Amino acid sequence: MHFLRCSLLLGIFCALITISNATPLEPGASYNEVISQLGQPDGEINAGNRQILTYGKAQIKLKNGRVSSISPQLNQLLAERDSAQDSVEAKRAAGLINYKGKWMSPSQRDVLIAQEKKQQPPYGGLNSAARNWITDYDQALAMAKAQNKQVLLNFTGSDWCGWCIKLDKEVFSQQSFLNYANSHYILVKLDFPRRSQIPAYLKTQNTELAEKYKIRGFPTIVVLDSNGKKYRTSGYVSGGPQAFINSIR
Repeated sequence: MHFLRCSLLLGIFCALITISNATPLEPGASYNEVISQLGQPDGEINAGNRQILTYGKAQIKLKNGRVSSISPQLNQLLAERDSAQDSVEAKRAAGLINYKGKWMSPSQRDVLIAQEKKQQPPYGGLNSAARNWITDYDQALAMAKAQNKQVLLNFTGSDWCGWCIKLDKEVFSQQSFLNYANSHYILVKLDFPRRSQIPAYLKTQNTELAEKYKIRGFPTIVVLDSNGKKYRTSGYVSGGPQAFINSIR
């Protein structure tokens, strides 16, 4: 079965790149050479045949796809990146993780997340049937085991992904789907919005789950059995609730 998906921008955190052995950029280098050496820019401005790529305070100007000038701040930026990469690797080697811009142990992060869950109201996003969905993955697994149901994970970009919005409108918001789902699934929404904000602990959870289940596009539906084992995957399916249900049975 062919599924239509929006492209997934899973680069939520841009990787730091060590380029000490790379050839220094010079005027005339291509756009692809810049990206290969420096990674994706922090900002990009396009005006006709001209582009400006920004990396921190450094700017690289291109004309007709070729570098025309490089600001002097670039060398300082690269030195800072190398130093930062060494620091990051040392912290990771010590077993620390970065949560909300701070390095801490996994147990410290778990305590913070538990506190945030108590303080934050449930997040429903833009799904018109939000009350039928939960956002806590661990809670969903526990409920599925207790109720002998499957878990339906909906990886979505609720406020920008056209196929996600279409799936919500044509399937997830329809009463016939909700009636069936309430008897068979624990519904879990794993959202990656762009225009709205979600709690930090949900960003962390959703990103880790996207990596775990190797999500490459939106919408992606992953169905787990009552023990949490992956059972089936799907995406947008035309034809309404029944066609979608048939794709995940």
